[in-house]
Amino acid sequence: MIRISTRLAAVALAILVALAAFFVQRSLAQAPDAGVIALTGARVIDGTGRAPLGQATLVIRNGRIEAVGAPAAVNVPAGATRVDMSGKTIMPGMINAHAHLNIDSEVKMPVRDQLVQRLRTYAEYGVTSAVSLGSTQADELEGLKLRDEQARGPLDRARIFTGGLNAVGKTPDEARKSVDRLADLKVDIIKFHINGTPNDMTPDIWGAIIDESKKKGLRTAVHIFYLKDAQASVDKGVDVIAHSVRDQDVSKQLIDDLKRKNVAYIPTLTRDLSVFIYETRPAFFDDPFFLRGKALYGKEVATLSEPARQEKTRNDKQAQAIKPALQQANKNLKILSDAGVTIAMGTDSGAANNPGRWQGYFEQVEVEYMVKAGMTPMQTIVAATGGSARAAKLDDLGTIQPGKQADLLVLNANPLDDIRNTRQIHSVWIGGRRLAMAGGTK
Repeated sequence: MIRISTRLAAVALAILVALAAFFVQRSLAQAPDAGVIALTGARVIDGTGRAPLGQATLVIRNGRIEAVGAPAAVNVPAGATRVDMSGKTIMPGMINAHAHLNIDSEVKMPVRDQLVQRLRTYAEYGVTSAVSLGSTQADELEGLKLRDEQARGPLDRARIFTGGLNAVGKTPDEARKSVDRLADLKVDIIKFHINGTPNDMTPDIWGAIIDESKKKGLRTAVHIFYLKDAQASVDKGVDVIAHSVRDQDVSKQLIDDLKRKNVAYIPTLTRDLSVFIYETRPAFFDDPFFLRGKALYGKEVATLSEPARQEKTRNDKQAQAIKPALQQANKNLKILSDAGVTIAMGTDSGAANNPGRWQGYFEQVEVEYMVKAGMTPMQTIVAATGGSARAAKLDDLGTIQPGKQADLLVLNANPLDDIRNTRQIHSVWIGGRRLAMAGGTK
């Protein structure tokens, strides 16, 4: 009897183990898929230039895009969190390919806190990444630290990529050492200036910057104004023209070389606008959308509203000379865009000692001005997303495609109908995480 009872107990135990395994497997199959979100019903503009998808489903897993397409073509995992985005438009978050992340030395706030405030302001306006083309000594290292932190967890601010201090030198050897120092800091890109003045670095010096950067595997961006300097830098192998050509029409040679060498062009139209627009008090100072950034903008608004400051701008010959230069920039942008050159969106916003270049708000103005210059809304959206990612070689950003980071700008209206609809912000997502926004959304 004892032997039979033991055998029956063993059989019963085996049955219980099997049943437990069955129910565990079943419960696991039915459990929510942690970290998966499905955005449904929205129009999707993917940042590549392809026609938008209507009523699309977009699946995000662990911060990255897993699938996007028509509902019938996309499998939504069981238990995924579904978010109805019917009536919305989803596009990639905007990338400012020519930004600055500089502190205001007069503000009594730790450097890190200032930089985080600026990155949060970018995000508030739908800019999910910024490429800083020029730090100051006061903020270079903190900017790099913030860049490094991006790989370690969810973000509540825009991403930052940075070139650190601009590369300089009085000799080719000094220029190479400047690049070496930046390479040791693991910057994302090298920036240098050609201003078209007698005090410029000579071509052999800035040429050494380009050459040494290539040896270190780093891309280069150049500040220019004149056609001759743009062409000279392209001849030596620069990767990005960081401002518009503003002295004359771009040449066929430059157009051909930009395309053949895959050099990106950043017009920075609002950089020039900022030089003269404060000759009077601009109407946007009272715009509620502009005032989203008042915590950051307040001091500069007060400065630029001073009558004496405005009169000085009206009487400044250099400031007034930028007006025709901006018109030339608009013309060249249209020529280059029509020719198929890679255009990236950038503003020069946030630069130290240059008040009135509003981080966040001016990126919204920039896309409006790009359309006014003759680009289509779709071309402009591509420039502000996929084009900027290509310019900065941010391979996992800029488009809504499987494998890319889920950095998204969700809008209440279609920007293809009116580019100013990029201001109709419903929500901003960085790494698949919806940000809490001070400006409020509907």
